[in-house]
Parts: sequence; C-alpha cells; structure tokens
Amino acid sequence: MQERKNIYFISDLHLGVEGKDTTEAREQKAVRFLQSIENDAKRVFLLGDIFDFWFEYKKVVPKGFVRLFGQLAKMTDMGIEIDFFCGNHDLWQRDYFKKEMNIRVHKEKTKEFVFNDKVFVLGHGDRLNKKEYVYCFIRNAIFANPLCIAIFSILPPRLGLSFARLWSKYSRLSHKESDMKSLGEKESIYIFCQQYIEKRKADYFIFGHRHIIQEYKVGESSWYINTGSWLNALYYAKWDGQKLTLEKVEF
Repeated sequence: MQERKNIYFISDLHLGVEGKDTTEAREQKAVRFLQSIENDAKRVFLLGDIFDFWFEYKKVVPKGFVRLFGQLAKMTDMGIEIDFFCGNHDLWQRDYFKKEMNIRVHKEKTKEFVFNDKVFVLGHGDRLNKKEYVYCFIRNAIFANPLCIAIFSILPPRLGLSFARLWSKYSRLSHKESDMKSLGEKESIYIFCQQYIEKRKADYFIFGHRHIIQEYKVGESSWYINTGSWLNALYYAKWDGQKLTLEKVEF
C-alpha cells in the first residue's frame, strides 16, 4: 500500500452556483480529484467556500452534494484527516460535518499548523483586509451573530434557503472585475502575510477567497499561496513533506 504522506489544500469550489461548467459537473470533478488522492493523502484541507451557500437547521441541511459527502466520508473512514475552514459563503456550520463525516470544522480567521517543522498559516482569506470595514461589520454583527442565526433558523427551510441563495448571488456579483485581478505585493492577503512574519515565524501561508491563483515569496523565506477558485480553473496545493507545490487538476 502506498505511503500516506501528502497534504492537500483546495478552496472555493462554490458548489451550488454555475461557473464555466455546471455545479454538478464541478462536483463530479471534485470527487474524481479526491478519489485520485485517496491512496496517498494523509490530510486534506478544504479552505472555505466549498459551497456557494450553506446553512444547517437542526434537522435540515441543503439538498445535494451527496457524491461529495460520500467521498469525504469514505476518506475519513480510511483514516484520512479532513479539515474544513468556513468561508464567507459557508460560515453557518454546526455539527453536521463532524457527526456525519468526521470532519473538523474551523471558524477561526487563521490557524497555525506545523508539518515537518514547517509552520503553515491557513484560512479562507476573508477578514484579513483591515480596510473592509463594512464587510467585517456585517459579518460579525449579522452573519456570525448567534441571535441573528437563531432568528433565521425559525424561517421555514424553503423560504430561508431561497432568501440566502439570493443574498449569496448578490454578494458574488457585487465584486468588480478589478477585484479579480492580482495586485501583487499590494494584495491585502500578501500584506497580512508580511505583517505576520514581522511578529512570528511562518513558512507558508495558504488561502483562497480571492479567486486568483497566486504564488509569492514573502520576506526572505516565506511563501504565500492562493489556490484560486474552481469556478475558473481547477488548482490545488500539495505538501509532500519536503516541498509545497501549486498544481492544476488534469483530467
């Protein structure tokens, strides 16, 4: 049996919304990718916005995604660790992923992990721009507010999920085309990485959120990697225990 040593990172599948292909086709590609790594994967990090919208009622979850869920459950049953970072589109997580698929859910803005003495800083990538005052206020005051979540959960699922999907679509369309262009060292996440290494050691920063494939050196020896969005191109990052690479899914 092949040794399990690789750690994989993907983000921004945005399942539930159409892109260059249908959400069903994108889900099938995600499943094929996961199947292709299940024999060598030690751990998989899903770095947020895997779904274009997600909300868990006490006894109801959004329909669909059964192929993906089945594959993820199969992988955790095989002993592969899977971590899910909540993005700005799928932050309303409760305990469904943990109970049904044994997946760890992280709601932190960023979190450190150490693999082979290398420090990885991971997260979705939102909330890192200190100038996004309006977004941070709305997210904290409304979407992450326990009272607002409780009120929303009172709505019948059909009404609540329909409204939420409209809001998710509006949020996505509100981004200007210029927001999807690389800003290099002026990138807000890149600036966050610079400020981070001024205070503590980090070797790799891996995020999503920006929908742009990016790979930049930070300082003398750190790297910022952005895995982009599967709405545009299918990329992932892989750590093999010695080096980190940004690779394209080839089918």
